[in-house]
Amino acid sequence: MWKDKFEITDFHTHILPKTDDGSDSISTSVQMLSHMLSQGVDKVVSTSHYYNFNETLSSFLKRRDESIYHLERYIKEHDLFLPEIICGAEVRLYPGLWQEQELSGLCIGNSRKILIEMPYDHWTPWMYNEIYSVASKGYTPIMAHVERYIDFVSPKDITENLLPLDVLVQCNTDFILDRQKRKFVKKLMKSGCVHLLGSDCHNMTSRKPCMNEACEYIAKKYGEQVLMQIMANASSIVGEN
Repeated sequence: MWKDKFEITDFHTHILPKTDDGSDSISTSVQMLSHMLSQGVDKVVSTSHYYNFNETLSSFLKRRDESIYHLERYIKEHDLFLPEIICGAEVRLYPGLWQEQELSGLCIGNSRKILIEMPYDHWTPWMYNEIYSVASKGYTPIMAHVERYIDFVSPKDITENLLPLDVLVQCNTDFILDRQKRKFVKKLMKSGCVHLLGSDCHNMTSRKPCMNEACEYIAKKYGEQVLMQIMANASSIVGEN
């Protein structure tokens, strides 16, 4: 069974209490983490939304760090065994992102990888230039939930315009499991464009964690080696010092 062969990382989650439209409380966060554990998840990357039009980067980092502090203190005080939490962010792309002085604070753990949400519109030159500028500073952009951009770009835009910039691609589990989008999933999988997998979970009702189902599907449809490589990519990033 693949669960026993390698570490499972949920690379895109909104589990921190009261930081965005995700978990509304520590109780909900603990329920989400407990559910992830039951699905075989070992590590969880917390990627709270950062929108520069709502607040400054300094304000966001302070709120996020306070939230994870209180959540981890609760877990420790109640002696709970739950997946390890790796701190990060989901950053909506904006002009001047690459110039932020505290850009490293948005990265995944201690890595130089940053999860970026592209605008929901046709991609224009400034977007590519911004991604290039972020990469030129020594960071690796990770495109969040690539499936959300299908209406605005073609797979060719991704493979020919973004991947040469050393951009990594993250898919959501519900995309992997969506029967109507299986053709696009297959195209990305066959071309090796799916580097990371995340549930993008927000709660325990409408958007609950579902890593197990997606991992099962990938292992069955594309082989355990494909799933192993995706999880190895995640382990490599969260393990960076």
